[in-house]
Amino acid sequence: MIYIIFGIPGTGKTCFLTHMAVTTAFDRGRWRSMQSEIMNKKLSGFDNLKTIPNNCVSANFDLTMRKFGYTPRHNRRINPYRLGFANKYVDTHFNLPYEAIFVTEAQKYLDSHLAMYFPRWQSSWYEQHRHNDIDIWLDTQRPMLINANVREISQFIEIVNLDVDYDIFGKPCRLTWNIRRIPNSSMYDKYMSSGQKDSSCYIDDVVVANYNVFDCYDSQSCKPKFYDGHFKDDFDYDQVELTDDSLEGYIKYVKAYDDEMPDNYLIKRGKSA
Repeated sequence: MIYIIFGIPGTGKTCFLTHMAVTTAFDRGRWRSMQSEIMNKKLSGFDNLKTIPNNCVSANFDLTMRKFGYTPRHNRRINPYRLGFANKYVDTHFNLPYEAIFVTEAQKYLDSHLAMYFPRWQSSWYEQHRHNDIDIWLDTQRPMLINANVREISQFIEIVNLDVDYDIFGKPCRLTWNIRRIPNSSMYDKYMSSGQKDSSCYIDDVVVANYNVFDCYDSQSCKPKFYDGHFKDDFDYDQVELTDDSLEGYIKYVKAYDDEMPDNYLIKRGKSA
């Protein structure tokens, strides 16, 4: 199944995604099903399957999944652009049976604004993912940012709010999400078009994690991309100077700040730009 998790900033979308990943990582029944299918594939001639992972979780961010009494487990790191069937254009991931794939900021990879560029080898893979017993979890601020081909075969989870309880040391020890489960895209469309958020479109639910989920993931594990192109820069981090309420002060402000748009910002870019 494909699940799209959404909600306003600060409601704990990636944290909820992580909790689902942790739950899946310690799902012994699912792991045994994966193990059995891998062994069957090896007997059928898939000699490239050298090892059996100790959990079923793949994600585009770093996870250290913990459960009391168990050794911490780590996910397989995947690039969502490489999810799809084998093709002549892009090297794709080999996805194992019963794999659970978790993608944060999914609109980056499934951008609805770029629908005309959505490749068939990837669209077909999403449409047929259940034939390989794969589950896909996506988080985004708004589901309408996700490509319609994927959105129309998804279920939806809206995070209404997140409550965090702390222990005596001030560390999170219990997280509670109030959520709304919306079963399909038709119900989601009806839900969003009704001014009062039609209650017939969703089921209220509560999800509880009795551990510190924040310790299990690095939400900024892709942050080096933000620094790319600035490794040798002298970082300008001057503190603000209040604008003097005078003609001279206004002139100084305009010269320093009022022409903020870079010269080459609004230019027609080629395919490589």
